[in-house]
Amino acid sequence: MKTNLGIFFSIVTVVFWGISFVAIKIVVKVIPPITLGTLRFSISLFALTVFTLLTSRRKKLPKVARKYSAIAGFWGITVYFIFENFGVHFTTPSQASLLISTVPIFTIAIADIHRKKKSNWKLYAMSFLSLVGVAIIILSNGFEFKLGIMGDSLILFAAFSWGMYTLYVNKLEKYDNFLITLEMTKWGLIFLIPLSAIEMIVEQPNVVNFLHPDILVWLLFLGILCSGFGYVMWNYAIKSLGSRTSSNFIYIIPLVSIIADSLMLKNVPTMGIYIGGTFVMIGVILGERFARIEEIKALD
Repeated sequence: MKTNLGIFFSIVTVVFWGISFVAIKIVVKVIPPITLGTLRFSISLFALTVFTLLTSRRKKLPKVARKYSAIAGFWGITVYFIFENFGVHFTTPSQASLLISTVPIFTIAIADIHRKKKSNWKLYAMSFLSLVGVAIIILSNGFEFKLGIMGDSLILFAAFSWGMYTLYVNKLEKYDNFLITLEMTKWGLIFLIPLSAIEMIVEQPNVVNFLHPDILVWLLFLGILCSGFGYVMWNYAIKSLGSRTSSNFIYIIPLVSIIADSLMLKNVPTMGIYIGGTFVMIGVILGERFARIEEIKALD
């Protein structure tokens, strides 16, 4: 039952996250990237706090859990969404979602460095194949430096930061999932606020445009479904399925994003994106399988 619920939560979450790339592309035209992240997680924190009060979940986490939650919030909220929001602003949702699907590669590489142990050479070969795909995607619009390439690079750093986030979430598996998510959201927001204040002073956007109905709807979607309860569901999936298995569901995100991007923004992926995306997906999927086989052997 726990495993089935983990699978269900994984699928629902990645569908939300797949659509989120389109939502970010729409909203970031009006709300600056860091401020978008701040508003998104302010909504998320409010929703999670209300839910906590209604369910009387007022237990306190131990000091070590709060420490790891703060670090996870920094990597998985502050750093990740700064780079993702800036990245999506300069590239297409389809391209961004394909590049973010390299998360499992970064997750495995970071885990190897952390445990000071190398994975099977086949895993690294598949990682290299995925990186070839990444290069094809980035260069699909030509070899000259463009804003799109900068956007793609920012997305890749976001993928790296999510790998760091997963590392610390794994350290929190024995603690209450909801309280951990609330704590991470709080710290992620704390780190975002001063950066957002600087951005607002520099950019001086028209705040009235923030209140446009379309912007508000997408902002609520990002804050409540993608961030608030999306994180609760994803952290539950990591605990019930394991970080490697749950990461496999990230493969669904590009499919959802490409469909949403085509329907909502009329962006038709180029042939380079299809070819590069194929390399990325083959490399990541096979790499994950090799990693799981290696993990099983280690337990025997």
